[in-house]
Amino acid sequence: MRSPIDSEDGQRRQRAQSAPLGVALMLAVMIVATTAVVALSAGAITSTQSELGTERTQKAMTELDSRTALVALGQSGVQQVSLSERGSQQYRVEEGAGWMNLSYENTTTGTQTTIYNETMGAVVYESENDRTIAYQGGGVWQSDRGDRSVMISPPEFHYRNATLTLPLVTVQGESSLDGRAVVTHNNTTRYFPNKKLNTQFQNPLNNGRVTVTVRSRYYRAWGAFFETRTDGDVEYEHANNVVTAELVAPVDKQRLTSATSSLSASGGFTVNGGATRNDTCGAAADVYTDSYNSSGTTNDYCTQADNGNLGDDGDVVYGQNIDISGGAAGEDFNGDLVSGRSVIVGSGSGKPDVDGNISYTDNCSPSVSDCQSRIVDPDGSVKQISGVDQAAAINGIVRDRLETAASDNDNAGTPADGENIDYTSGTAELEDGTYYLTDLTVASGDTLTLDTTSGDIVLAVQENVELGDGATIEVEGPGTVSLYVGGTGGHTDHIFLDDDAAVTNLGDDAPQFRAYGRDNLTVTIGGGSSSHPAKYVGVIYAPPGVTGTGSVTIDGGLVYGGILTGQTTIENSGKGGIHYDEALRTRNILSRDDSVVKVTYIHASVNQVNVTST
Repeated sequence: MRSPIDSEDGQRRQRAQSAPLGVALMLAVMIVATTAVVALSAGAITSTQSELGTERTQKAMTELDSRTALVALGQSGVQQVSLSERGSQQYRVEEGAGWMNLSYENTTTGTQTTIYNETMGAVVYESENDRTIAYQGGGVWQSDRGDRSVMISPPEFHYRNATLTLPLVTVQGESSLDGRAVVTHNNTTRYFPNKKLNTQFQNPLNNGRVTVTVRSRYYRAWGAFFETRTDGDVEYEHANNVVTAELVAPVDKQRLTSATSSLSASGGFTVNGGATRNDTCGAAADVYTDSYNSSGTTNDYCTQADNGNLGDDGDVVYGQNIDISGGAAGEDFNGDLVSGRSVIVGSGSGKPDVDGNISYTDNCSPSVSDCQSRIVDPDGSVKQISGVDQAAAINGIVRDRLETAASDNDNAGTPADGENIDYTSGTAELEDGTYYLTDLTVASGDTLTLDTTSGDIVLAVQENVELGDGATIEVEGPGTVSLYVGGTGGHTDHIFLDDDAAVTNLGDDAPQFRAYGRDNLTVTIGGGSSSHPAKYVGVIYAPPGVTGTGSVTIDGGLVYGGILTGQTTIENSGKGGIHYDEALRTRNILSRDDSVVKVTYIHASVNQVNVTST
């Protein structure tokens, strides 16, 4: 048994051992903490140094951008730029880095011309973490190892008030640069306007498409710049590091000045049978074409016919042949026939007459005298011309309208909520707004009312439009209805009106309803019955461009308004007629949004500079 003294001595020994252990533990904790602080501080210092280095490089490149512009654009003969001291040996000139292509397509003829295709080159700084900052094409760009890129300073690309100014700056020079760069001018070539290089390189542009294509490591940043600085379409080829901006010149053929036309080398006009009329028009003779005027009156075509107010402006203007030899006697064309190829009237009696002029480019068949015999206007003539005007296709406009409406529309809470019209008791009504539909079908006997009292209506139909027997689309109010048809449903007819079907409004006001289509839009008006003709009041505007296959077939139908398409045929089984609304002469067919001027003038040059060390 221990004595009290022995116990006290043991406790003293334990306390004596604990003291050095505590000190050791404290020292260990302090060492670990100090090491962590030092390590963290080192990382923070390294990160801060890296960020500061990046900022210095960005400033150096921006300064290089500013001074290079002075030299490239002729405001200075030579400029010098101090590069950041840290890592200055990492600056280099890459003469083969990236390219830019500037092209112009005449959408009337389909001809595409390269204005220039130039290697841009670049002054590049690459940091230790594979981040690059580069001066290229007149701008400063930054990317990381993941090929994400951003713009630091914009390129020499100015798009304002329908004018594209593009003085491209290209770089040549030494493969490596020291702490100072010297910028000198090499050469400047003005490409557009410049009729010496190409007679087509002149302003203003009409019916054209301008494309700017860039291949670059920084193509994503170039694309973001195009998207924010232009009104054009921007497309990416990620596999090739390429981005393209498309800018469209204004469409200059925006008015319909004839009853029916193609204004293209790809479309003609053929009559295979007789004319027909609306049975309510007691005083109107059967005619293939004539004219009336809905402007400033609520009197429809029949009322104007009864009052003797019809006109003879039912012109037929086509790039290909106009063949009326299959028509019937006593059923006239009250207007001019104008062909970019030949007018074929047939010989002998039993053929339609022409109350106007006949103009042809190649031939008047069977002979000029046969053509002259068909003219009943005392002042009419037969003459040879050099050709007809052409109209560009509007495929891009239709595509843009469909895509915009698909993502932003007023379908919710309306009969179009399911992207198809929901008819209750055979009727449905839409008010002002934009509606996106997979297809637009009005079943036999049903009625769709489009009320424009409070504003215009836009119908964007991805596939097809079909009106059954006796179906009606009725436009009410003073506004305009614009129908954009994609025609992607695989149907033979993208727009079809069966017997007794009608697209109509008060006063046969053609400018109030406008159907737009691509260059392959196919339309049939009428189901083959001459006694129950379909009625279409409005515009069909689908220019075929150069190679389009669009067509309108009238097979027991009457059109009140105007047609611009490829091939037009009046079939024998149902017959047909086109009554031109003279109000269209003063109306732009494309809406303000569609016809917005994107590029009218180009000012383009390539400015070469050398970047070397002192």
